[in-house]
Amino acid sequence: MEQEKLTLKQILACTDLGFKNAWQEFTDTEKKSVSFWLLNRYMSSVTGNRAAQERAVIVTNEVYNKNFNSIKLNKDNGHAELAWQLLCVCGSGKQQFHKWIGNAKKSKEQNEILRVIQQEYPHLKQDEVSTLARILTKEQIKKLFTEHDERNAQSR
Repeated sequence: MEQEKLTLKQILACTDLGFKNAWQEFTDTEKKSVSFWLLNRYMSSVTGNRAAQERAVIVTNEVYNKNFNSIKLNKDNGHAELAWQLLCVCGSGKQQFHKWIGNAKKSKEQNEILRVIQQEYPHLKQDEVSTLARILTKEQIKKLFTEHDERNAQSR
């Protein structure tokens, strides 16, 4: 008889309620259905008032995200239970709705802005380029493109 995998809703309920020992009770099939990267995304996003939302982000970042890569998660090496327990610490003690927040997709326009900033400021690191693109006003972007086009026209 084939065992069922846990649903995401069941997993999130366990972490919300802080069931740290649930990992030991899960079958191997159930453990394989747990995606720690995915849970990381969900645990940091809750619906409700601003305080609950801020708490979810801050606690998940400070408790779980901070050392996510150094834990070197592998469900067979024993660190998965540690990761599970850290996620359970992030729970609020009551079941909440966790909304998925997908990755922001860059538009062609955004890619072009990033390309021009990189060309105009080659000394900037990638994260600095992204930050600059995010904080520039539309007027500043227009000016940047105008100056960039003028420089390119002169160099031809």
